[in-house]
Amino acid sequence: MGITPLHSPVLRGLRPQHLHQHPGNAGFSLVELMIAVAIVGILTAIALPNLARQTDKAKASEAKILASSAAKEAQIAWSENGRDGLNVWLGEQCPAATRQFSFTCAAPSDTDARITATGSSSAGGLQSKTIVAKVNPSQGGEVLFCGTAPGLGSC
Repeated sequence: MGITPLHSPVLRGLRPQHLHQHPGNAGFSLVELMIAVAIVGILTAIALPNLARQTDKAKASEAKILASSAAKEAQIAWSENGRDGLNVWLGEQCPAATRQFSFTCAAPSDTDARITATGSSSAGGLQSKTIVAKVNPSQGGEVLFCGTAPGLGSC
């Protein structure tokens, strides 16, 4: 019994089939790659504006939560000490600035409190936009929002 040569018909059936393919048939064609790139480009063009909008909504929500919390604190201060309570609140409990928003607090009358969040340069689409939380503790203390940010009515 001798050694069977590698090119013999006996061993030919044991070789992997991909070794029999011609090198010109491997991979994707240029047209297939161009179509794939075009599809990815179209999907990206659709997704990026939505992502930016959702990011701005999240930033605005953060500002609204902080302003609403401060308005509730103003309501508590007013209910405990009237105008004197609002004066203490103005000096001590206005929200600190965040990366996206700066806050100012005011009490334009004896029973009103306003918290204004203004978008900073890192606020994206909310730069220079305002979110104002208004509360009148003497009339039930409901927090109302207005401003120039998208989705808010004018003040």
